[in-house]
Amino acid sequence: MYARAAWVLVTITALLAGADIWVTSRYRPLLSEEAVAVHGVPFVSIAVIGCATMGALIVARWARHPIGWLLCLIGFSSSISLLAEAYSVWVVTADGPGSRSLGGVAGWVASLLGGQLSLAALGVVFLVAPDGHFLSRRWRAAAVVVLVGYGAYAGMLLTLSPTEYDIDDHNLGPVGSLLSVVGLPFISGGLIAAMVSTVLRLRRSQGEQRQQVRLIAVSAALIALSFVYLIVVQTINGGHQTWLATLPLYISYPCLPLLLAVAVLRYRLFDLDLIINRAVVLALGTIFAGIGYAGLVLAVSGLVNLRTSGFWVSLLATALVALAFQPLRGWVVRLANRLAYGVRAQPYEALSDFSRRLAETPSPTSLLPAVAEAAGRAVSARSSTVVLQVPGADWISKSWPAESDESPEWEVPVRYGGETLGSIGVIMPKGRPLRPTDEQLLRDLADQTAVAFRNAAMESELAAHVAALDVTTGALAESRRRLVAADDATRQRLESAIARDVLSHLAPMPERLSSLRVAGSSVAASVELERLVTSTNTALESLRELTHGVFPGQLSRSGLSRALRSHLARTGAVAVLRVEPSADRRFPAGVEAAAYFCCVEALRSASTGARIDLAVVAEELVVRVHGVARGEIDVQAIVDRIEAVGGTPYLDDPLLVSVSIPV
Repeated sequence: MYARAAWVLVTITALLAGADIWVTSRYRPLLSEEAVAVHGVPFVSIAVIGCATMGALIVARWARHPIGWLLCLIGFSSSISLLAEAYSVWVVTADGPGSRSLGGVAGWVASLLGGQLSLAALGVVFLVAPDGHFLSRRWRAAAVVVLVGYGAYAGMLLTLSPTEYDIDDHNLGPVGSLLSVVGLPFISGGLIAAMVSTVLRLRRSQGEQRQQVRLIAVSAALIALSFVYLIVVQTINGGHQTWLATLPLYISYPCLPLLLAVAVLRYRLFDLDLIINRAVVLALGTIFAGIGYAGLVLAVSGLVNLRTSGFWVSLLATALVALAFQPLRGWVVRLANRLAYGVRAQPYEALSDFSRRLAETPSPTSLLPAVAEAAGRAVSARSSTVVLQVPGADWISKSWPAESDESPEWEVPVRYGGETLGSIGVIMPKGRPLRPTDEQLLRDLADQTAVAFRNAAMESELAAHVAALDVTTGALAESRRRLVAADDATRQRLESAIARDVLSHLAPMPERLSSLRVAGSSVAASVELERLVTSTNTALESLRELTHGVFPGQLSRSGLSRALRSHLARTGAVAVLRVEPSADRRFPAGVEAAAYFCCVEALRSASTGARIDLAVVAEELVVRVHGVARGEIDVQAIVDRIEAVGGTPYLDDPLLVSVSIPV
């Protein structure tokens, strides 16, 4: 029965709205500015029919739902008001059928059932939407304020004579003036309270109810913005109500019942998010364009004193508005996303921003902070940490908003081609767990980051190789410097030793030979000659000893093994030389010289039972000197000599010197 009554109201509302359009067409063209801007043809008619229809749909599902009956009431009463207003204007201004008294009564009824009643009913709708209950018992006071405001307005109308009523001119008495002062502020205050209630309900709601309340908030915001736009434009153009000023408001009227009904019926809420998004963008763009266009036209016209063609002024204003709107477009789109999608928009805004930054941050030092910030903002985390694993180097870790030692509560690995490159971890605020949608978002972020991580890891690995090459180059340069210095020192020592042990015997030789000529063949001459021979032999032996360790002639003539045997026999060193058959052959001169130097230098401190082993293993000459007291030998000199020919020294065992030289 309730549903049938509601649909009867819808039918009557549609008939009255159609009658309103017919009456309006009798005294003014329907497409004229007066019909569209002042009377709202056809937008207001569509809105009232939509209110009644959406209300009937709600009543058909929930018979006693207050929002359904309030929407039916708004549509039905507004259709009566529209028809009565049209008839009153027809009679009063265009000599329509009927007496002046009948026109006054029609105008009085139009005011009684018109905008003030609709605003009061809308205030109650916003207070109880979407479930038909107040946010709390205290919010009933806001509904009382709205009803008192409308009661005061109705009382003001009761002080006027209906037969003499003029819509545009109210001759109020003291009581009527007092009631008018109370009525509109109370209704406005109740509406503001209803908006506050909607915002609070939106902040406290979750899930599907949050989507419902968001649609209601969007419908209210569209009407509020349209009213602001109307006031601004009318202020600019001197209070003249044009179609440009009222068009956004009239467009928002039909949206109101549609969004309310969808919110209450919960019908495909999420499918309408895109429509809401585009509607908000269109509304904000229209408001900006209207205000900017009107302001620029008036400003330019005032500057040029209307001496320029109106077409060129309009063209200039249009171009300037279009250029000015482009920088604001990003802000408008973000606002529309937040209104349409709520917190669901924030993660993907962060992901979109991260995608733009990803192309500009190839370096790990800038990539990791960008990934950490994007992950933290996407899921509204308290902090986030990103780790990049670089092969052969330490892990790189960055946190957002600041460096933290806390371990992430939840981590998602970053993989590329089956290889784990790092991880993204977050710490959520207390009392807010990580939702499945947040987990999926982090996985999407990890997938998007994988290629960048791979590039960053390769860059870090390459940088590590370059650094290692720099170190090796520096070490080789230092080794060469030591070799040159060692050669110089050896040369200087050899020169000093020759001067001390050889030249000291040979320098006085010419003078002593001259004295022998004078002495003849005496006994003293024979003794002196014997001394000269002894001194000469001593000098030659010293020279031989000095040159054996540096440039042994047998090394170049017979090879490494024979030169070492000769050295051991000549010096009487207590050591054994063992040469495998593979090593008893000739090697490159540099290899033989380096191995010989290593053995001779090591044998300087060899103990009893020392042994030299020569072998060839995998195309490398391996030399081992056992029984060496390494604290008494020049280890660095051995290392430099071996590394100079590409060999590798092994000096871990304190009684063993081992080198491996490629042959």
